[in-house]
Amino acid sequence: MKLCACFLIITVALTGCEGSDVVGVDAAGHRRPSRRPEEATMLPMCSSLYRVDGTNDPTSPNYNPGVVDTALMHVPHTFAWSGRDPHGLCDPLLYRHRVDQGALSDWAPDTTGVVDGLTDGGHEIAVQPGCPGTPGIEKSFGFVVNFDPDSEIIDPAEPSGTLTVADGDTLWVRVVARDKEEIEGVGGGIAQIVMVMDNIDALTFVPPDAAEWWWSSNADSASGHYIASSNSPQGGNAPHMIRAYALDLDGRWETPDSGDAFMFWYNFPPTVTITFPSEGDTLGSDFTIQWEGDDPDGDELLFQYVLDPWLHAYELTEASEMLYEDIEPGAHEFRVRAQDQSGCWSTSWSIVTFYVE
Repeated sequence: MKLCACFLIITVALTGCEGSDVVGVDAAGHRRPSRRPEEATMLPMCSSLYRVDGTNDPTSPNYNPGVVDTALMHVPHTFAWSGRDPHGLCDPLLYRHRVDQGALSDWAPDTTGVVDGLTDGGHEIAVQPGCPGTPGIEKSFGFVVNFDPDSEIIDPAEPSGTLTVADGDTLWVRVVARDKEEIEGVGGGIAQIVMVMDNIDALTFVPPDAAEWWWSSNADSASGHYIASSNSPQGGNAPHMIRAYALDLDGRWETPDSGDAFMFWYNFPPTVTITFPSEGDTLGSDFTIQWEGDDPDGDELLFQYVLDPWLHAYELTEASEMLYEDIEPGAHEFRVRAQDQSGCWSTSWSIVTFYVE
């Protein structure tokens, strides 16, 4: 069973080492306690090996010595260690360490090391005090790597920052969450999905591993999937941010910063009305199309327009009319929409179909 690790800052220490201050080495190279120091090789001793999330200070309230040596954690992770050299064999006392069955590092005075790049599952770090030619007694610490769950906003399909939700409209948001351990068949799973808007309003969902959420300025607030807009600005080209993050069954939270996010504009969007020609009119080969734009927020507008979009590219203008000459006879379509100064577009195109004789 995996151990829950719902914490911010915890220190775990393993104190003490096997053996005594004076250690004998037999013919096979095995260390053994000796009652005859004159016949013994005196080695530096490790006193403790710490797993550090922020402190190894015994006076800290987050210091928790001697708990277990199989702890659930995240990588990259920092370990710290200390040792003692009661006989002064090494000056200074150095350390080297290894992860799993890897090679020992070079001797160094460093008392911390960062562990990264590991797969999920069980691992071990071992530290040895001493100095070249005088290695001490190794101390090991077992731990289990657990990866953050991963959430993804799958709807809306528009890229973040490009969607304008008009006042009174409804925005649907759908989120799925995945746990790497569950995907790889080594336990795990999703316990909760949390969605937050503007760091104010939040909803929490329990499995299944997907959630639907919707937001509107005028919908029925009795729904459990609803976040009211009372804490959100109305119109005014206001951007809003939705964040989604998950909790796995091992107690590991996906951090809000690493979860998925979707930004949309809540706006009184600009509108465009084509004033000439009218739908179905017949025109000569030279004509001027005219339109009017309006933005409830009072912004100056930029217009995107096109004649016969299957033939021509869209263009931009600040004008509200466009002259066309020598247009071929037949049916034609003109469309136009507006963008306000915050980059928000009309929610629909204004379109007119007409004929040239």
